[in-house]
Amino acid sequence: MAVKKKEKAAAAGAPEWMVTYGDMVTLLLTFFVLLLSMSEVKKEDRVIEFMQAIKETFGYIGGMDALPTEPDAPPVNEILKEILVIPIKPERVSETDDEGVKGAQSHVTAIRPGEYFAVGAPVYFEELSDEIPADQIEGLKDFAGKRRGFTTQFEIRGHCGPRPVDGTAFKDHLHLSFSRAYNVANALVDMGFDPRRLIVIAAGSNEPVNPAAYSNKDRQVNDVVEIMEINRTVDEFEASPPQ
Repeated sequence: MAVKKKEKAAAAGAPEWMVTYGDMVTLLLTFFVLLLSMSEVKKEDRVIEFMQAIKETFGYIGGMDALPTEPDAPPVNEILKEILVIPIKPERVSETDDEGVKGAQSHVTAIRPGEYFAVGAPVYFEELSDEIPADQIEGLKDFAGKRRGFTTQFEIRGHCGPRPVDGTAFKDHLHLSFSRAYNVANALVDMGFDPRRLIVIAAGSNEPVNPAAYSNKDRQVNDVVEIMEINRTVDEFEASPPQ
């Protein structure tokens, strides 16, 4: 009697071709999802940061739009490295052995160096007048009360408008602006200021606040005395006793 041949049992699970096909479809789906997410600009700032990061990494001029397609185009960072290693020789600075012509004043020296700061309210004057208006005295008193007793110096800078001074007691605009600054300095001394702290300067009509002023109201801003605090003290200029 013939024995019936046993059939092989089918392998458990899905066929190999189905697994490979499923992996391929999954990868394609992931790729298209990435394309879709990168094509939609939802946050421009993040995209700009991303592009800037790529630009800094690759070092090419122009960012993403200028990435070279040929291998011969070197990145910027490579060019900079070559420049940094180039030796700088003194003879390459100039082809002549003659020194340049020196001027009469080859050195500039600041006799009284210091930084200036505008402080307090400016003191405004009537046109062609050097008398401090009554409505400006209160502001000076308030300023003197806050700054009195210190050692920092102040520059009292006088200004005036371009109107001619003919028929007045002043010789010219410098005379008028100096008289205004001098009167303000004297007023501060009367209010308790140390006179050593005050430096009187006349600017005349050479530094107008509003050069295009035509009306009386606009011209008043040019008839003013500024109070500038200097970043130095009177103690710096005290004479030492002879040895």
